[in-house]
Amino acid sequence: MAGPPVRAVQDALSDPNLPVDLFSAIVALTVAIAEDPWLPESSARDSAGDWRRLPIPLGPGLVEYVIDTPSHVVRLTRVIPL
Repeated sequence: MAGPPVRAVQDALSDPNLPVDLFSAIVALTVAIAEDPWLPESSARDSAGDWRRLPIPLGPGLVEYVIDTPSHVVRLTRVIPL
């Protein structure tokens, strides 16, 4: 289950300068993360295994998210378009 996005993610996705194809890739990636937050392409962010980082497929950038295993919640914490 995906939790509500944090403000930084909302701001990144509502930026009118964000290209449509990058927006679409981020939305598709969000669905994939909600289905399986331990995607093989993801890596641990820093030393915390439940904080993950994942490249945006076919788009320049990264998304970061945290997995709250006890609550079964995945929350996007940051979108970094490059």
